[in-house]
Amino acid sequence: MKKKFGAIFGVILFAVIIGGMIYVNVVTEKSEREIFSEIILEGNKTLSANDYLISSDLNKVSEYAELTLQEIKSRITEHPYVAKAEVQADGIGRVDIKIVEKNFMAVLLMKSDPFLITENFQLIKLKRNSDISKLPVISNVNLNRKSNDHGSIHSDELIRAFKIIDAAKIVNDEMYKDLTEINLRHGGDVILSFSGITFPVIFGKGSEGKKVVILSSIWKGLNKKDKLFKNSSYVDLRFNNEIFIGKPVNTETNG
Repeated sequence: MKKKFGAIFGVILFAVIIGGMIYVNVVTEKSEREIFSEIILEGNKTLSANDYLISSDLNKVSEYAELTLQEIKSRITEHPYVAKAEVQADGIGRVDIKIVEKNFMAVLLMKSDPFLITENFQLIKLKRNSDISKLPVISNVNLNRKSNDHGSIHSDELIRAFKIIDAAKIVNDEMYKDLTEINLRHGGDVILSFSGITFPVIFGKGSEGKKVVILSSIWKGLNKKDKLFKNSSYVDLRFNNEIFIGKPVNTETNG
């Protein structure tokens, strides 16, 4: 009987010791872990810092004490706009997040919802409050399959639009900044629209880089509405390195 009692007592004592060690470890870990009270986010362009925190569920100060750096990083990098993020604590309760957004090329107008499209042809549904003022719009594109959020999609038309955007960035930054729309017209002749210019630029298809250089050569005149362009109704770049300026003749310019 004494041996049985002693064995039971030993098991109970062992369990108490183990439980005590676990408790001490948990308490020690909690006491040593930094308790956060503030999260600061930088590097944002398309959304405000507050919108990033809200959509990543990092805006509730009352829950900061339960967060770890790894949890914070995991939440912010799951945001569809974020390419990568660095997360650091300053040792006194503040967490600094520095994000790098994905490289957005344009806003793609779809039948249902607008999407942001990245340099890798990734489609990301446009979030509320996004600042897209610096991005051109791509409209009337033919897509070969149904597009889903976060899906990557390629088409000859999108590649053509990207070539125009990339060339404009390289050749004439002011012209790129004024580019408001690339109308792909479902495979027809591409038409460009620019802020400050009331008439369309009939861009056509093919030789995108060369045509952008040609357009750049007359850009100042277009912008300032020089005498040559003052009464123009269109600029046409479709024909063998020549620029046609005037009123359209039997030319459909609507998408």
